[in-house]
Amino acid sequence: MSVVFDAHAHCFPPLAEDSGGMMRERLGELQHHVRFHGQGIRRTRDNSVVTKPILAGEKDGVSWQPDVDFRFGRFGKLEFTHEGEEHHIQWMPPTLWDMSSPADYMIAQMDYVGVDRAFLQHDRIYGYLDDFFAECLRRYPGRFVTGAQVDEWRGGEPDQLDRLRRQVKELGASALYFSTGGFFHNDFETGVNDESLRPLWDLVGEFGIPIHWSPCAMVRPIGEDYIRELRELNEWADAYPGIVSVLTHGLSNIFFEKGSPDRYRIPPEIASLLRREGWHMELMLHLMAADVEFPPYAEDLRDVVRTLVDDFGAESLMWGSDMPCVERTVTYKQSRILFDTQCDFLTPEQHDAIMGGNLERLYPLGITQLA
Repeated sequence: MSVVFDAHAHCFPPLAEDSGGMMRERLGELQHHVRFHGQGIRRTRDNSVVTKPILAGEKDGVSWQPDVDFRFGRFGKLEFTHEGEEHHIQWMPPTLWDMSSPADYMIAQMDYVGVDRAFLQHDRIYGYLDDFFAECLRRYPGRFVTGAQVDEWRGGEPDQLDRLRRQVKELGASALYFSTGGFFHNDFETGVNDESLRPLWDLVGEFGIPIHWSPCAMVRPIGEDYIRELRELNEWADAYPGIVSVLTHGLSNIFFEKGSPDRYRIPPEIASLLRREGWHMELMLHLMAADVEFPPYAEDLRDVVRTLVDDFGAESLMWGSDMPCVERTVTYKQSRILFDTQCDFLTPEQHDAIMGGNLERLYPLGITQLA
């Protein structure tokens, strides 16, 4: 079998540490991100489920966010206080007692599961990890590929362009990770096609690096907003056909459309992206269907993979785990089951491409090793 390359993993220091500053901004964005999280909110004193969306403001964006002393707890929990009552969300698995995922922990997990390499997504809710990621690369050359980060809502400004230059030219980053959740910070006044971001896309094109896109603005109604974001990405792709791209969290509609008879459809907006040269999609279907009793064995997910391979080819698809977050649903090893044992229609070549070969083509071994 060829290299196994995880398209979606995370390394981060203890989250309660103010890694890179801007803790208030990070927590605000995370609070917005988990307002309607699938894990749900619980009242801490009796662990009872709270169905009222008490983290949601009147509107979307930083200007409307309720003040609830939102904070990082321990054992995978996000904690906050609402009307004098303590509440929490089990955002990470309880095994993350200090809310960290250091490089040596990820390497131990990868070695146990049989994962050769992993792409580390650089999302601000985990911190400003520019130098932290560079240290991960130095300690474990050849095992990680890192994404760079900018403040998306002002990504075209000179200081953000300089930050990207440093991450790519000095710190070994091989891609840009771009989360539309960052637009929370200016009440979603900016979008990926905003003219102010043109200098950022021009610089990415100059560097010749891919973009890993996370369309997660979470503007209500969330399911409809996801489709709107996909349309905007198609518009962006028309303007920048030469930039290789990966759609992360692929098929989030499976998560947003629970109970719908069309839950497992392939939206035409995603189909349009995958038909484009240089576009790929990460598949972490075990989390998109986390409400299923044991998602790696779900027949509906097998059918989704079959449709994707038949319609768009295995060469556009990439397995991602979302480690360590995945382990609140299935283990890291089990996140491979769907592709390793359940999709018997895949040829060996198709299986190997999805499980790592496609990502290896984007990031050949050696390009991220620092002196």
